[in-house]
Amino acid sequence: MKGKKEYIVLFILIAALGAYLYLQRTDRVHYEIPQPQAIDAASITALEIVSKDASVSLSKKDGVWQIEPKGYPADQAKVRRMLEVITGLTLTDLVSESGSFERYDLGEAGRIAVRAFAGEALSREFFLGKTAPTHQHTFVTLPDDTRVFHAKGGFRRDFAYSAAELRNMQVLSFPEDEITKIAISSQVGETVLAQSEIEPEPQDGSEEDGASPRRIVWKNQEGKEVSTPEVDALLSTLSALHCEAYLEEMSKEQAGEPETTITLTGKSDYVLSFHPAREGKTPASSSANGYVFVLADYRQESIENSIKSLK
Repeated sequence: MKGKKEYIVLFILIAALGAYLYLQRTDRVHYEIPQPQAIDAASITALEIVSKDASVSLSKKDGVWQIEPKGYPADQAKVRRMLEVITGLTLTDLVSESGSFERYDLGEAGRIAVRAFAGEALSREFFLGKTAPTHQHTFVTLPDDTRVFHAKGGFRRDFAYSAAELRNMQVLSFPEDEITKIAISSQVGETVLAQSEIEPEPQDGSEEDGASPRRIVWKNQEGKEVSTPEVDALLSTLSALHCEAYLEEMSKEQAGEPETTITLTGKSDYVLSFHPAREGKTPASSSANGYVFVLADYRQESIENSIKSLK
């Protein structure tokens, strides 16, 4: 009889536990997860990205994003990624209702505030915490809401930029095959390289049938052929040139007369100039950028080696 009672008690406990788990699951399925209203990326004209350590303001002028208040051109690809996250923000799960934000980096010290504007109107606002352990979600909160949610995607890093890191670092760009002339001028003279087509020499006594294809080479102003691989290396480096940093305190006029200037001629002229070195860095400027900048050491060295070889 005693054993029978124990089985009854055990059955009741199992039934109670099953009912509790069912109700818990039901509650989770039916809690309401707010979803931000759809907005069009094209309608957004300004962004504010604010954290404890940095504050960045961006505005769109004539379809191009720039960093305020000085109007520096922004990295359009990075801004485009921000807009994709902002307009596609999707909340997938409720994580916490306790109002305890620090463990998710959503306290004042750790969060990133994101605000998007259409003209003067605030279109979207939310706060980013850290990326979830799965790296598939990001912890977020909404204004005037103490709940913490999972948002789809690991995107905190897309907003963790300083103003300097958001600048467009490309300082020169052109198609390599467009260039037909290169002029390298310095205080000691100028070297001019131009493409030249070499006629093939007849082979096996034939003037046409055995001829090799015409060959494009580079020659200097004295008519001497120079190393095509060296020219190709220089063009490859310069065709999509990115700087390491901008010298905000220095204008082109303040940089002084260039010590070396490279002019590449294609459909237009593309110019890169190196100015007198200061504090171990060589200020540079280009025809495609309105600011003075410095290149990474390895890139600077590569260009200098190409120039020495070609001169």
